[in-house]
Amino acid sequence: MGGIPFTSRACAACKKRKIRCDLEKPECSSCVKRGGTPCPGYQDQDFIHHSFEPRRVRNAETKRPGPQRVRQLESLALPACFNVSAEARTQLFATYMHTFFASNPSLNGRVDSWYLLMARFPTLTGKSDLLDRSVIGLVSVYLGKKTRDGRLAHHGFEIYNSALHAMLQILQGNRPPTATTLYSAIVFQTYETMGHSETLWRNCLTHIQGATAMLKQHEYTRGDQALIDAILRRHKWATAMFTLNTPYSMQVDEECLNLGRKESPVDELFGIIAEAIALRRDLCKLIGQPHYDREHACHALLQRCFNLEARVHVDWLHMSAHRLDGIPTPCSRRNLGQEPSMLPLDPDLAPYNFESLEAAKIYLLFWVASLVIRRVIYQTETHLMRGPDPSRMVFYAREICRSVAYLMQPKNRMSSGQILILGLSQASKCYIDCRDKAEFEWCQAIYPFIAASGFGIASLMNQMEWKFWSAAQSQPRGSLLLLPEAVHVSSI
Repeated sequence: MGGIPFTSRACAACKKRKIRCDLEKPECSSCVKRGGTPCPGYQDQDFIHHSFEPRRVRNAETKRPGPQRVRQLESLALPACFNVSAEARTQLFATYMHTFFASNPSLNGRVDSWYLLMARFPTLTGKSDLLDRSVIGLVSVYLGKKTRDGRLAHHGFEIYNSALHAMLQILQGNRPPTATTLYSAIVFQTYETMGHSETLWRNCLTHIQGATAMLKQHEYTRGDQALIDAILRRHKWATAMFTLNTPYSMQVDEECLNLGRKESPVDELFGIIAEAIALRRDLCKLIGQPHYDREHACHALLQRCFNLEARVHVDWLHMSAHRLDGIPTPCSRRNLGQEPSMLPLDPDLAPYNFESLEAAKIYLLFWVASLVIRRVIYQTETHLMRGPDPSRMVFYAREICRSVAYLMQPKNRMSSGQILILGLSQASKCYIDCRDKAEFEWCQAIYPFIAASGFGIASLMNQMEWKFWSAAQSQPRGSLLLLPEAVHVSSI
């Protein structure tokens, strides 16, 4: 007769040994009496195992590894020492890939540098103890938090700490950086974006400084070029976000945004942002100068800003934008899927649709670069008592906000978290300058959605920007306090 197939409720260990399980929780008596490996629990789940070799397509892009069903495996209990079996590492990594990137089955390495790095990891496993530890530590912590498995998260944290010690030994040995060492440095940066601890900014600074120093020593014409390009791209996004938002930015070499530069729209924009960061720093240096010297320096700074702004719109918008997949087009939020309709509603904000995720990221970076330059112009003119017009600055902030619904679609969200934080943070600071609380609060309401996806740093950014907002209310308009470089570290 037909019916529901019998499914054993025994723990994974008893199933494997084909013995009777008394179903005691949290650990069955058989496992407790036997000792040794802890009882793995009663999870009844099929894991997705991804083949080690990622598929290649004709243009050499990395595509998602082909998934296949495998037999039920016992739950993982990773020891602090890194002696996890190859089968367990494969299962753990495959579960991470299936969980983190599940919403976008068509994702490829050209669009998402983090996906390319993760897809390449199986081909590098076993070649670098440092890389193995850093990646397995990260995926363990991520999955532990995702499933509320404290033991898995704790083991992942211990493995991650051992990876930090391994990196320290490499740096102390003055060995030349390899691709796997650089890869591990990017994993460390990404690990920090998952949390929201009080030491997060300092930890991020350490990893960005370390990666920058190693990247400066690397020979870009050798090795796996696709892997190095992904490392560089990931590092530049992290550096831009950190440098534009934290009081530690003075300690970051913005020229790392030009490392390994190619003739591409993205690299051109990162180069422009590096110049804009230098302009912001020069604005901060005007504090304390005598009035006459400060006025002369402000006029010189304004001219540099106008020159850079002209280059952005002539050299990039008119010469590079045509290489993208079309232009952003206004649309209804109903066209962007169900979930973006849950975002806070701005009746004056018609969202943009894009031809591709890659185009959306590049346009957002263009608006960020333009807004950073415009904010320097706005604040410099304010110091000159010119009563500046904020309309162009607000225009770029609005363009950034119009891209949010597209980037927050389920299929795009995991590939856009870092980019969204960069864009929202700059729009928020524009609205602080203008004292526009309604638009500022709209930006702040997006951060919890990003944090819920696993980017804990969004919560920290949210808290820091409310402090910027509160500080601005007690300051005269145009105060340099609104530039993170001018904020004392202890105030955040």
